[in-house]
Amino acid sequence: MRYSQMLAAIALGAVLAVPAAYGQLRPKSDQKIDNADAAAMKQLAQANLNEIEGGKTAAAKAQSADVKQFAQKMVSDHQQMLQDLETLAKSKGVALPQSGSLKDKAEMKMMERASGADFDKKYMEQMVKDHEKDAKETQDLTTKAKDPDFKAAVQKAHGAAAGSTSSTK
Repeated sequence: MRYSQMLAAIALGAVLAVPAAYGQLRPKSDQKIDNADAAAMKQLAQANLNEIEGGKTAAAKAQSADVKQFAQKMVSDHQQMLQDLETLAKSKGVALPQSGSLKDKAEMKMMERASGADFDKKYMEQMVKDHEKDAKETQDLTTKAKDPDFKAAVQKAHGAAAGSTSSTK
């Protein structure tokens, strides 16, 4: 009887020690993020979702092979950025939106009415405009973000956005 009581006490001690040990082993990035950074994360997710959807539409609808190729690059680049953001958001306890903004969806619907070279021109003009806006917003976030992991992710995205913008001009 004494042996089974001793095993039970050891087992109970081990069960009680696990949460404390987990708290010490858990990386610092697995902590909550402040509301402003969480809101910015959600906004970035929507921007990426919009670029992905727009790129898919353009890849299918564009007339020019160069525009189709650019659109496909937009899809793959923004899918990667979104995937990185989703990983970070999950570690910070932030639920990201699963679709783009209604405003951007409406703009894309308007653009879809064009065809051929007119569609290509409108899409490329929109991409330059979007990337200039996104580059400014991510630059602002690099100074405003409080969370160091989020700040690093924004800086990485800003560098990628700046590179993509130069290829559109």
